[in-house]
Amino acid sequence: MKHFREIMLVVSPILFLVLTFGDAAYPIHPLAQQAEPDSVQKKRGSWSGYPIIFYTPDTKWAIGAAADYYYHPSASDTTTRPSTVGATLIYTQKKQIVAAFGVDLYSPSNTYNPSGGIIYVKYPDTFYGIGNNTSADSTEDYTHRLISLGLGFRKQMRPNLYLGIHYELDDDKLIKVEEDGLLAKGNILGSKGGTVSGAGLSVNWDSRNNLFSPSAGGLYGFSATFFAGALGSDFDFNRYNLSLRKYIPVFSSHVLAFQGEMSFRTGDPPFLLLAHLGGEGILRGYAANRYLGKNLLAGQVEYRMPVWRRFGVAGFAGYGDVADKLSRFEIRSFKYSFGWGIRYLFNRDEKINLRLDFGYGKNSSEFYISLTEAF
Repeated sequence: MKHFREIMLVVSPILFLVLTFGDAAYPIHPLAQQAEPDSVQKKRGSWSGYPIIFYTPDTKWAIGAAADYYYHPSASDTTTRPSTVGATLIYTQKKQIVAAFGVDLYSPSNTYNPSGGIIYVKYPDTFYGIGNNTSADSTEDYTHRLISLGLGFRKQMRPNLYLGIHYELDDDKLIKVEEDGLLAKGNILGSKGGTVSGAGLSVNWDSRNNLFSPSAGGLYGFSATFFAGALGSDFDFNRYNLSLRKYIPVFSSHVLAFQGEMSFRTGDPPFLLLAHLGGEGILRGYAANRYLGKNLLAGQVEYRMPVWRRFGVAGFAGYGDVADKLSRFEIRSFKYSFGWGIRYLFNRDEKINLRLDFGYGKNSSEFYISLTEAF
């Protein structure tokens, strides 16, 4: 029952020879807002196919292939973001399988943005327990099979402001658990699998000057999603997400980037849809599902600077935690992370970076190879 967007975070750190998917539920756009039109963009549409190889601590090495088709309303339209249809297939060293298909469509002038995707996942993973004080020594392995559908529709109300609606449907089944483990006992909500169905609303303000490596502007978004039996869900709960990102230019080409994430749940969500701390995005240095809870507060700051030709470096630090209730957040129990990374400017026109990050947390360290910035 891991949500479509969360699963695609596994798909997103892809190294390939042309443009590919991004870190959201659906394919990102090969046309950054400030990019100059190139020979491909002058065509109305184009196909591309590419191999995939990437590494994260939660997948180890992964290989696969992907293909996508993107097109503009007309060959002369360079202001509308390209519509995209894409598919990907990935197999990892941990025997995880991910197969996804998605569409992301834009009307002229970006006024309307319908999108959707379906994904199949067979995913061996690790369960550390629920809460902000679980032990890394008390883990159990499990494998779950997920079929997930996501649908969305956004309208541009004014420049930079988007309002949207979305629908989510997950069908999950745990096909392997450790004997006598917590999940095998069936006391963890969602450990027997089930269906999650929910609909919601979103509002976003996006003033970034680039989709892949912003150096100015911000991205501020709020979404509320409601899961209920009336929609066919086996679980009744609500989820509220607030995401804040700000990019400040420093000197001529340095960037100071800030990110704040707040996620709150009411009701009874399954464990696979709890907020999670860690991974290659927020609080690098911990496993992606190292800490699970109904609520999350986290933030990080990153300083990015070029060094020589296409190479650059970055330093980052993060702070956050999960909790069962808002009243149980305690500053003294918050988790920290810090680290550094190397950047290689993979695509000059779109400002897409290939990144190698080394993250360190409390009694934990991880490294990541990925494409595009963490935020």
